[in-house]
Amino acid sequence: MNDYSKELKAQQDEIDQLIQQLKNRESMYKGLPKGTIRVTASRGKAQYFFRKEGDTKSEYLHEKDKELAYKLVQREYDRDALRKLDKMKRDINRFLRNYNSKEIEDFYENLCEGRKAVVKPLEITDAMYVEKWLEEHLGEKNPYPETGKYETMQGEFVRSKSEKIIADTLYKMKVPYQYEAQLNLGINHLVYPDFTCLNVRKRKTIYWEHLGLLNMDAYVSKNHEKLALYEQNGILLGDTLMVSFETADCPLNIAVLRKKIEAILK
Repeated sequence: MNDYSKELKAQQDEIDQLIQQLKNRESMYKGLPKGTIRVTASRGKAQYFFRKEGDTKSEYLHEKDKELAYKLVQREYDRDALRKLDKMKRDINRFLRNYNSKEIEDFYENLCEGRKAVVKPLEITDAMYVEKWLEEHLGEKNPYPETGKYETMQGEFVRSKSEKIIADTLYKMKVPYQYEAQLNLGINHLVYPDFTCLNVRKRKTIYWEHLGLLNMDAYVSKNHEKLALYEQNGILLGDTLMVSFETADCPLNIAVLRKKIEAILK
């Protein structure tokens, strides 16, 4: 079962930003009279009536008072929007306190071994899914003869120092991956993505190409064709395809690398 806590927390952050926008606008209403504004329509034209706090009758706001009317309407909108945003935030907080996307998985894991041996779980555990995924995406399948020179923390050999940095960062951040697994993009189109990765939380496969020689025209042209081939087969940049790059003057940035992994693969 997919875990949506990260998305919900991101929505909380978005709500907080909107709340702050409303609070920043409060100074616009300094000095406005207290009360409520009513809006009607007459012959297709809006009419504004303001009732001061404590009064029983509303006062019609004439054309000369239109700026006041607009500010009063905006203030009322802001106040109502703030109440709704506060409620949304409380609802998400309440939900997250009780939310456990792993509840069914944990339920199975906590069964005794005798029960596990005969029970077919509703959904396989993350560990079971990762094991099956690794078997289906076997690495080091690229027949290109060059032997990798850099051993990673996971134990395979990669072709460049930058690929080792990427592999070791994936390993340390506990992202399952395979190096140069085979991917079939149609007849006579076998490719070997630098890294085939698994977003465990979403159970989503992401292909990662590292472009390390962008100052070489032939290399750029070849990889442009490769990226186009991915997209022609539904593997879209920003969805199931991610790219990192460097040049001699702009080497791989590890801090950016970690942010990219956190944003896409966690």
